[in-house]
Amino acid sequence: MNPVGNTWLRQKFSLLKSRLEHESYLSSRASVTHQKDGRKTETYLRQYAPKPFDDPLAHIEFGLKYDGVELAFLREVFGRLVPENVTAYIKQSPTGKYAKQIGFFYEFLTGTELPMGGLAGNYVPALNPEDYLTALKVKNPRWRVDHNLLGTTAFSPTVRLTEKIKAGLNRDWKGQISAVLADTPSSLLYRALTYLYAKETRSSFLIEREEPVRAREERFIAVLRDAGKVPIEQALTLERLVYLQNTIVDPRYAEKAYRQIQNYVGSTLPGVSEQIHYITVPPSLLPSLMSGLAGVASRLETVSPVVQAAVTGFQFVFIHPFDDGNGRLHRFLFQDVLARRGVIPMGAALPISAAILDNMHAYDEALEDFSLRTMDKSVYITNDSGAVTLTNPAEVEPLWRFPDLTRQVEYLMSVMSRAIDALPKELDYLRRYDRARAEIRGVVDLPDQRLNSLIKWLDAGGGKLSKNKRKQFAELTDEEIAGTEQAYAEGFAHDS
Repeated sequence: MNPVGNTWLRQKFSLLKSRLEHESYLSSRASVTHQKDGRKTETYLRQYAPKPFDDPLAHIEFGLKYDGVELAFLREVFGRLVPENVTAYIKQSPTGKYAKQIGFFYEFLTGTELPMGGLAGNYVPALNPEDYLTALKVKNPRWRVDHNLLGTTAFSPTVRLTEKIKAGLNRDWKGQISAVLADTPSSLLYRALTYLYAKETRSSFLIEREEPVRAREERFIAVLRDAGKVPIEQALTLERLVYLQNTIVDPRYAEKAYRQIQNYVGSTLPGVSEQIHYITVPPSLLPSLMSGLAGVASRLETVSPVVQAAVTGFQFVFIHPFDDGNGRLHRFLFQDVLARRGVIPMGAALPISAAILDNMHAYDEALEDFSLRTMDKSVYITNDSGAVTLTNPAEVEPLWRFPDLTRQVEYLMSVMSRAIDALPKELDYLRRYDRARAEIRGVVDLPDQRLNSLIKWLDAGGGKLSKNKRKQFAELTDEEIAGTEQAYAEGFAHDS
């Protein structure tokens, strides 16, 4: 089989570490193979071969036609072409759809203006809305292209319309959440929201393998209560993000600006050198990438709130603008966008982090889908003190600036689905918890803190107080302990 389109370009320009979502080959038989990770390999009959076959621009046209639009890869390819050659190719068919797209994408991705005038004819879409999620179109008269990408030249993600994403776009997320909360009695609602805030906070810390002290937990809860209340124009400014970072981290690690050193995500084992899993954005690129993320916020307001939440939250953590607190802030941004867009009622919280915590493997896969792409291209050195230097930032930059976030959007949709499904159970647990408290108080009138502690250990013991924990309640008789266990069972019993 002979490579063609983007696959040919990858070999031609030695971009073998660039992962393609769609690989194309020429063969005597047409076929399609789907990979486990969602990628696709397709063979075409030889008559599909672009002409002239040795012209990279002919393969770019084939790629746009059959492989799809892979912005980061296109940016790499365009950077290896001579502008005059691109111009000459476009002039061969100045009213053609793919000539217009090549001209538009070249200037959009490289920031370099081609030495030619504009084109004429009908407008064509930059992205096919049947294959990609698109934003409101803005007409580009120079190339006669409807700019419908999700972002700008500073940051423009793509989201492919997979079957999972199509199903998520058709789902009434807001209506389902509202229906669950509507079934909660008003007398219980405030306590229920407080409980959900506390659960989301604790789960977010546990994802980072941290046990928060009460003061930090309360600060994070306060941040969650303000989710969605800041206008979109301020939500991703440096001042706002620094304030949030200062609120949720240990005061010793509070920062006044974006980080000034190269950091990374890794793990350390005794007797083994540091294992580096992800080299983060170099400090020199932070201002433009964070400005790019903030700059597309209003444009993303025209697409699904869940898509906007996923793009915002995951791009933030991939940029990793601070030394500490990035993970918790990225999960807060999910809540912030969903509250601002009205999916989650203002003053409420969806237990997203709890749903993440239930399946950390899937969360790691969503993060690694991006980090592995960048690590394949990253070249770095470390010194004796463990400091890391990324030596080829220009080669990795297109992945940060023009990422494919399809799998991250699919993941957040999956997590939200599980969180919504779990919501009635969480609220029902709170009802039963209140009932158990009342039943136990009928046996022995314990102070609030002692009662809460007793229920906690009964929960942990499946309704029974272990011999070890029994020592903590020496003031209670054996009969009273037995009575509290029976009261706990009755309080948490299913309604008839």
